[in-house]
Order: sequence, then structure tokens, then C-alpha cells
Amino acid sequence: MSWRGVARVVGMNPASLYTYFASLDDLFTAMITESFRDLAGAVGQAFDDSEGAEPADRLLACVRAYRAWAVANPRRFNLIWTDQLPGYAAPPGGPTVTAERAVYRPFLLAVGEAEGRGDRLAEFATLPTDDQRRLLGLFGTLHGLVSLEINSHLAPGAVDGEALIVDRMTHALRHVHLARDRSSVASPEQ
Repeated sequence: MSWRGVARVVGMNPASLYTYFASLDDLFTAMITESFRDLAGAVGQAFDDSEGAEPADRLLACVRAYRAWAVANPRRFNLIWTDQLPGYAAPPGGPTVTAERAVYRPFLLAVGEAEGRGDRLAEFATLPTDDQRRLLGLFGTLHGLVSLEINSHLAPGAVDGEALIVDRMTHALRHVHLARDRSSVASPEQ
């Protein structure tokens, strides 16, 4: 990706892009930040919309929203979660970090709610190592399956991505004592 290439795609003179961004890295930072914010908005909305539901169901609402956003925006999902921009490094502690943390927050709130810990899990960096590992395992399960699905590694057409992800997350939640019997966890149609 080059400055001239971006200018050509958006129909601008390359010099005009400097009106909006000081460099290609600034443009990348803005694209990544906006994508994280959109994903965080979708997950946060699902969490808010599920208020009053059982904690495991709230967490599964976040899972479904995360997956749905990724399926609808596979290029943006890969942009924010993979190393697609050779030579680019997000500014340490910059806007991409803040925006990424916003994606995790609804998940952490749902787990904290389920464990009777309120919002004490909302600041991941301050958690004990065991909590961090457990939560990273849950998120890794979700993220890995979503990544496989949107990058066509789940036998396209043969595997229902949402059903697989909800099943595996329900199974993972049972191991951290957050989900009830699978039959009682609401499906998206209910």
C-alpha cells in the first residue's frame, strides 16, 4: 500500500491527503482505530441489549455480535487482528490500544457479572495472572474460530460457523462455571 495508491483509490491528489493525515502510518492508525471502535460498538450494543438476561446469555450475545461483525467486515477484522501492513507499528499506548480495549470490555463485564464480581474484571491489566489466562483462553477460543470462519478454513458450506462458535463457547463457559446446561442457553432465534 502506498500514499499514491491510496490517493488513486479515493480519487484525490496525493498532496491533498496530507490535509487529513500527516503520513501513511497516521492513515493506518485511523483505519485500525475506527475498525476497533466499530467492533467495540457492535459488541457493546449486544451487551447493553441483553441487559436483564442471564450472565452467560449476555456473554453469548457479545460472542454473536463479535462474530457477526467479523463476517460482515472480514477485511477490517483481518486488518485489526493480523499483521497486514508490513513496516507499520501502532503507536504504543495510542488510540488503537484504547479502541482495542473497548472490544474486550463488554466481555469482561459479562464475566464479572456472572462471577458476582461486578465490573472488577473490566481492567484486564490489573487482574491476577490466573484470571488473565482464563479470560485469554475464552477470548482465544472465540477469536480463533471466527478467524478460521472468515478466512474460509471451516469447510465453507459444510459447517455452520455461528452454531460451532456458540457451541464451543458454551462448552468453554461450562469449564469456568458461567453457563447453565446448554439446552437452557438461548439460541439467536429465541
